[in-house]
Amino acid sequence: MTKCQFANVISANWLLFMGINLFGYLFVSTSVAIRSASAVDRSVTDAASKELATEQKTKSTEEISQKSQQLAVELNQPLIQIKKPQTITEQIDTSTSVGDTFGKAKKLSPTQPQSITQQIDASTSAGDKLDVNKSQQDLLIEPLVKITPPPKRTYKPGLSFGAPSAFGADWGDLFVVGSGATAGKSRNGDPDASMSAGFGLGDAYNLIGLEFTFNNGSIKNFGYNGTFDFKAHRVVYAQGNTQVAVAGGWNTFAQYGNEGIRPSSPYGVLTTYSLLQANNLVSPMAISFSIGAGGGDFRQGNESTGIFVGMGLQVHRQLGIGLGWSGVGLNAGISLVPVPTIPLTITLQGADLTDNSAGGTVFVMTVGYGFNFLPK
Repeated sequence: MTKCQFANVISANWLLFMGINLFGYLFVSTSVAIRSASAVDRSVTDAASKELATEQKTKSTEEISQKSQQLAVELNQPLIQIKKPQTITEQIDTSTSVGDTFGKAKKLSPTQPQSITQQIDASTSAGDKLDVNKSQQDLLIEPLVKITPPPKRTYKPGLSFGAPSAFGADWGDLFVVGSGATAGKSRNGDPDASMSAGFGLGDAYNLIGLEFTFNNGSIKNFGYNGTFDFKAHRVVYAQGNTQVAVAGGWNTFAQYGNEGIRPSSPYGVLTTYSLLQANNLVSPMAISFSIGAGGGDFRQGNESTGIFVGMGLQVHRQLGIGLGWSGVGLNAGISLVPVPTIPLTITLQGADLTDNSAGGTVFVMTVGYGFNFLPK
């Protein structure tokens, strides 16, 4: 190879090398420029999208605020705007101007609004004070259940006139009776009086009741004569407004003296007692029927046995009336309780209105007092 050819080869290779280098430089610079431009475009795009999102968010916030304002106007409720704390302060001042309970809230200034935490604390403390006042007022309310003393016991008039009753005294019962009568046929035109006293034993509702009575035949000749009566009685039925009792007795089972001696006479009797107006606590209208048989005073002439009947009706809480056939004559009377809470009974009756007995027709006034000494 000649020197000239070698120089040409070197020149051609150098040119090739320079061309390759120049092409690579252009490629590198172009790619870098393209990447920078794409990065700028992407940042511009991101910035634009952010601005668009911000604008949309702002628009949506404004739309929500407008909608909330419209809704608040429709519901006629005050709207609290966080961006305007002055409005909150003015509302608190208006609502708490009623009393001094919220004194701190009154000192709030529109130019220096308090925080929401302070406002809640003020309302909470005020609410606690209101709750305390309300609790104190609740303590002044009268209790629903009032303890009232039990009503006093009331007593009913007697419903037996001239005929024995199957009801009698039980354990704890005591009674005293005083009677005055006109002369009739047997006292030579002189009125007289008698006294009786008795007590009860047992329980007629659970087993049997026993009644014992002492009779002083004459007040004029006080202590000169006397008789003793006995009655055993039991309540055999007690349902609803009706009670039924049976009794067996013996009048003048013992006696002393010789003035006005009564004949000894055993007897038996059945009595019913019902309430016609049980729901009427003032006047339940009790009605009583008795029927029985016995000797002695219950018979006429030489007969060994006589039948007696009786009926009584409570026409008022303090007044009872009734009729009775004693086995000898017709009796009629009234019974009065002057004070319902005092067991004092006054009875006025006409005995033997048919004038069949040896003593004839007499009018009798009886005053009786009975009570029970057992604790209620």
